[in-house]
Amino acid sequence: MSDPSISPTVPTKKPQQNMLVDLGPVVIFVVCYHLFRRSNPDGAMVKAAGIFMVVAVIALIYSRLKSGRFSGVLLFTTAIILVTAGLTVFSGNPIFFYMKPTIINALFGVLAIGGALIGKNGIKMLLGEAFRLPDAKWNTLAIRWGLFFFFMAALNEYIWRSYSEPFWVNFKLWGMTPLTLIFTLSQIPFIMKHGKIAGQEASQAADQDDTSNAVKKD
Repeated sequence: MSDPSISPTVPTKKPQQNMLVDLGPVVIFVVCYHLFRRSNPDGAMVKAAGIFMVVAVIALIYSRLKSGRFSGVLLFTTAIILVTAGLTVFSGNPIFFYMKPTIINALFGVLAIGGALIGKNGIKMLLGEAFRLPDAKWNTLAIRWGLFFFFMAALNEYIWRSYSEPFWVNFKLWGMTPLTLIFTLSQIPFIMKHGKIAGQEASQAADQDDTSNAVKKD
């Protein structure tokens, strides 16, 4: 959600709603940070982290109202945001917030690969309503996502430790989002090669029935 790198973007019935929940809090955080920085560069991160925490909760409530249920992924990431942003606000130390994407991505990497190894494939649980794949291919997809999550965790550590705070803030929006989108798109050929879009089987069966009926009438 609020971190684009932790939410696999998949075709859904409500892509605009998902986009708003995923990117809305990050965009507001980046805008607020740069506004606060004009008057108080040293305190901008703490204030922006506090706003991000509030907006993340609003996004969670919005998602619950629109979908009728709480998303497990959204609950998990919101909890991490509340902890890391809360520690930053109360301690005044932005390092907790710098490390939030690292923590979230690393945990998702463990869950993705670990789940595939023990037969609890989280990627299948997340995308299973959109696609039909053999279990072996779901495991391959989960391992790919797991490695991507670990890569993003390592990349975040490198960025916040090596570059300025404004650069890290901008990277959250202009770096992580495109990278996640590119990785997601790169997996579509694999999915389409080994599986089908959910509902495609029923559509094909209906087409076959129509063809058979037309042949019988002839």
